[in-house]
Amino acid sequence: MDTIDDTLRDSVFKEKKSLFEKKIDNSKLSFYQTSIWEISLYNIFCQIFSENLKNSEKIQKFLENYALNIDAEEVFLFNKKTSLFISSYTNKEINDENRIEKICFSLKRIANKLKHTENRFKEMTIHNRNNTIHINEFNEFCYIVIILPNNTKLELAKLNAEIGRKIFEEEINNIN
Repeated sequence: MDTIDDTLRDSVFKEKKSLFEKKIDNSKLSFYQTSIWEISLYNIFCQIFSENLKNSEKIQKFLENYALNIDAEEVFLFNKKTSLFISSYTNKEINDENRIEKICFSLKRIANKLKHTENRFKEMTIHNRNNTIHINEFNEFCYIVIILPNNTKLELAKLNAEIGRKIFEEEINNIN
């Protein structure tokens, strides 16, 4: 349901529900208009996804080394197709337990807005009073979110993302 335009969700839900009810006679069925974006479901899907990655320990170590080498405060990897969280590294204490879900939801919304246009989401940089957030299409499977101190130059962040992409491809294959 999360990939369906907000204005169409109710009608699509009712249509799909009706199709199931016609195919299954005399069964007591319950239908819910939900998606993996509900926090508890999202967390379970992310956990299953991460646990089944071939190179999850290598990915985690890569993100830690990468963040330390570029002085990033945090680095996140998300699957491009599903926007599910893959892995992250942070070197600071975060008090928001839903932070990853919020970042993921933002990525998903951006990608969904652009998927019906000729534009594809490639990269974005956001400056706020606390830091610089650089989001990049990291490879064919992943988006990377890099959170840097505000004193970091944007061009340096972009160059670091490109260098990191090459190292990632050399060290870690088949993240899909």
